[in-house]
Amino acid sequence: MRNSPLDDLIAEVAPEILAVLRHPTQLVKLGVKGPGLVAWAEQHEIELPVEIYDTLLVGQHGVLARVATGELILECAPDDALLTRFESALQTVDTGVYRIEQQSVTLVLAGDAALGVLAQTCGVDFVGELVDRMVYTRVAGVSCGVLPREEGGQRVYRLWVDYSLAPYLWETLAEITAGLTV
Repeated sequence: MRNSPLDDLIAEVAPEILAVLRHPTQLVKLGVKGPGLVAWAEQHEIELPVEIYDTLLVGQHGVLARVATGELILECAPDDALLTRFESALQTVDTGVYRIEQQSVTLVLAGDAALGVLAQTCGVDFVGELVDRMVYTRVAGVSCGVLPREEGGQRVYRLWVDYSLAPYLWETLAEITAGLTV
């Protein structure tokens, strides 16, 4: 597993900010893509999200997102059974489905200030957005996927952002969070 581009930034952040803004490093991502996705999933008994941008929960903190007709992104614990099944199924050649390396970083906004941070950085009103449905938008000028979820009785927003833009987005979100939690 590679080092996160956020390690040094996170070490410098106050605990109040970390209560709202997190970077889960214990999860891994794997993408699969191809015209044979549905048949491949059926063959390997992998349940698919029904519609594009729908998601399914995986394990305790994981998610399987359908981001296009023939494309999935799996984010889960390294020892999750579904990841093992994906890895095994991808060993078969000529299935019309291919591994896609994921170069995104996950950030999580949670708690009372999460909606306030999003309101200041994003044009989407997440109050009305469905839980467990991916929204592609811009947050603080950065294109990313945002996944609203319910965890532990609270609304949580998982952001998938390009690896190279993650430090900028972290710093921006941390600054806005600090202003809201003072």
